Amino acid sequence: MLRRPALSKQVQALERELGVDLLVRLPGGVRPTPAGTRLDELSRALLVQVDNIRSAVREAAASLAGTVTLGLSPSLVPALAGHLERRFAQEHPQARLAIVEALPMFLAERVEEGRLDLGVFTTSPDQATPELSVVGVGTDEMLLVGRPDLLAGTDGPATADVLRTLRLVLPPGFREVLQLSGPQMERATQDTATRSTPSTWSATWSCGCALLGTAYTFVRGDLERGTIAVAGFEPPIERQLVAATRAGRQPSPAARAVVEMVRGRLGELAELRGVGRS
Repeated sequence: MLRRPALSKQVQALERELGVDLLVRLPGGVRPTPAGTRLDELSRALLVQVDNIRSAVREAAASLAGTVTLGLSPSLVPALAGHLERRFAQEHPQARLAIVEALPMFLAERVEEGRLDLGVFTTSPDQATPELSVVGVGTDEMLLVGRPDLLAGTDGPATADVLRTLRLVLPPGFREVLQLSGPQMERATQDTATRSTPSTWSATWSCGCALLGTAYTFVRGDLERGTIAVAGFEPPIERQLVAATRAGRQPSPAARAVVEMVRGRLGELAELRGVGRS
């Protein structure tokens, strides 16, 4: 609390600045002038506004508002993009989700540069970078999918020998997944695999087989009708999926909500793959 002499000096300094008397000084004390009364009213209103500003800023920081720019690798777009857009719009109508599709190396670069708030893609420990902060959101098991007659000789898990007999269609990045799984798988796909994109998967069954991860759930109808078959690998071949944000930057509440939606959706898709194969 200010001592009376110090308070008196501050009032006098304010009077000089405003050019008016704020107080009438009497032998028994002081009373406000009309100007002093008006200043008191305005000051109280300003203090209320200051308190409202604090509350509004804190509420904005804690609420899901603004735009979240999310980058997805191509193989994840069919499984995640539409689902995330619909769910995010339903649960957080005050915020907006903008999705960008690019290969993992470009997504990582854009997140590092601040052009994306969040990226979801595959990575491995040796690809870690200090510019990114990553959290695991799930794994993506690779499955061999194709016409039943092409996979008729596959008794049990798919092997390198099986792959050598097939024309294999691989979405971007999937060849590298097989190469990392061992030299036998790498050699098996050197001459038999061709690259493809999600838009051509539906046309692969007439000419070959495909390696699918999360997008496998989109061909469950074909599997149930018996027009395609599926085989897994033993041990399973999996990709590690991460959500990456710029290191040193605290993700917004909206971005954190997207991460949890991605994690939940990938868990659902993993369960669907398990049901479809049983």
